[in-house]
Amino acid sequence: MWSFRTVLTSALVALQVAALLAILALTYFASQNVLLSYAEQLTQRVADDTTTFTQNFLTPADDAAALSQRLAESPVLGTSDRPALERYFYEILRSRSDFAGIFYGAADGAFLYVSRDRSVEGAEYRIKRVATQPDRSVELIYLTADFRPVSRRRDDADTYDPRTRPWYVKASTTRDVVWTDPYIFFSAQRPGITVAKAVRADERLGMRGAVGIDIEIHALSAFLDGLKIGSRGSAAIVSQSGEVIAHRDPSLVLATDVSGKQRFAQVWEIDDPALAQAVSSLPGGLASVNPGETRLTRFEAGGENWRGAVKRLAGSRTPWAVVTYLPESDILGPIYSIRDIGIAVVAIVVALTALLGVLLARALTRPIGALAAQAERISEGNFADIPLPTMWTKELAGTRQAMRRATSWLRDYRRENETLAERLREAGRVLERRVEERTEELAVANRDLEQANDNAELLAHELDHRVKNLFAITASLVTLAAKHATTPLEVADEARGRINALARAHADTQSARESQLAGIVTSVLRPYAGIAEVQLTIEGDPVTIPSSSVTPLGLILYELATNAAKYGALRGTGGALDVRWTAAGNGGVRMVWTETPAESPAGDVINPSQHSGFGSVMLDAMASRLNANIQRQLTPRGLRVVLTMEALEERGGLRTVAAAEA
Repeated sequence: MWSFRTVLTSALVALQVAALLAILALTYFASQNVLLSYAEQLTQRVADDTTTFTQNFLTPADDAAALSQRLAESPVLGTSDRPALERYFYEILRSRSDFAGIFYGAADGAFLYVSRDRSVEGAEYRIKRVATQPDRSVELIYLTADFRPVSRRRDDADTYDPRTRPWYVKASTTRDVVWTDPYIFFSAQRPGITVAKAVRADERLGMRGAVGIDIEIHALSAFLDGLKIGSRGSAAIVSQSGEVIAHRDPSLVLATDVSGKQRFAQVWEIDDPALAQAVSSLPGGLASVNPGETRLTRFEAGGENWRGAVKRLAGSRTPWAVVTYLPESDILGPIYSIRDIGIAVVAIVVALTALLGVLLARALTRPIGALAAQAERISEGNFADIPLPTMWTKELAGTRQAMRRATSWLRDYRRENETLAERLREAGRVLERRVEERTEELAVANRDLEQANDNAELLAHELDHRVKNLFAITASLVTLAAKHATTPLEVADEARGRINALARAHADTQSARESQLAGIVTSVLRPYAGIAEVQLTIEGDPVTIPSSSVTPLGLILYELATNAAKYGALRGTGGALDVRWTAAGNGGVRMVWTETPAESPAGDVINPSQHSGFGSVMLDAMASRLNANIQRQLTPRGLRVVLTMEALEERGGLRTVAAAEA
């Protein structure tokens, strides 16, 4: 048994710990859920912002498409005044800072390209002229911001042919403005997209060339680099095929193939496993994300959990997806620190509470211990007063005075009762001896009488049950035989046979409360085992049959055996009788009786569609007593009977037989 000091201290500490832990857990988990929800909102918001920026960034491409349309229809492209055309391209570039270059590629391979270029000191623009008539030549002219030449040079080793470029090939197949997939610009070797439009003179002359505008997309990477997504979060723009279009680390966008040419890197090639896991975690991949749809994902990378959001751009021309992702620890880091501080505070509070509990318990347990010692002496019959410490509370002081008065009263009362108690004690001993003797005698007599009554009642009940059943079944057998037989001899024979089967089944139940199913089947079929050349098979699981089910089961088996001897497999030589049963796990048994006679069935055999004969009535009646289902089927090969007993439980009386007789 624990002391009051231990109980008080433990209770105080337990209450403090429970309260603090409950508050800490509630705060921790609530904050965690809120922060994780915030992480999802943050990634989704960044994905939305990035998508909006990307779409706004690509909006000039739509303007460029319209401009390409107007250029294609402009008579400027038909002029032979190349300086005027160059000046026209320059003016467009100067008014649109988001364009990287404007060009025109002719059907004969000639090319005119005005682009931004600061590779030469003092230059802001560059003109690339590719002429094919009379000979092929390539000239590069670098110009200042006000379109004055800085330097020029020839580059006849340049094999650039506009007719092989993606924008030209794609524009030649349609009359609409075309967008190229992101690719690496030939001159600048930087990623971008091109919008172009075929220039056609008329239907007879065919395609004259193509005009286009280049838009660099490296600004997308710069925008992603400026995003704040936690301390370690990141973002990328990925194409539907898995190419990295933009990344907050621009050095990861491009890769080099085996031939040394630059191309867009795949997400699984770059040093960003979190991006690869974010894309891989999408069911169906990036292709399953519909335009404008946002999907949130949770995945594991680098041994920690991450949150991500994938949003597909709404435009159908750019099947790109913005992927934002950040580790959960970036969001949950502060709450982990708060949790650690909370645990430390709990430990300190527990220690202080334990110390306070010990001091308080000590102050309370000293006087209570003294009172307990006095009570212990009183319980032992020692009513002498012992010194008690000063009680510093009103309640304990009152308890001390009450203890003194109770001790004094008990001393006086004990002296008065000792003499009377001795007298009563002697008389009680005599009376107890007499009562014990009489009680024992009556108990023995009552036990003998109860046992005799129980045995008699059990025997009478059993005898009455057995006799009523036997008489009822015998009467039913004789009555049913008389209804269906044609001669007295047939009545006697049929009734005698069934009564004998009943007697054998009854005899099997006299020596035990239960019987084996194999023994019952063998007992019924034993008279037919000696028929020559009859194949008799009896096989099944070990099944114990309750005594109440032995009689109806024996009659069913006897009826089937009698029919087999008259009309079926036991009628002559060459037949086969197969009796098999299986036990189910719920206490049920399924028995299959299969006959294969040597010759085709003849005579009054059991017809599954007619059950008016005595044998059929008997089978149905006994099956009802067993709470079983019996199915009979006469096939060209013989008779097949399936007896399904759901549960071999004892059922009352011969009620079913009497009903069949009626």
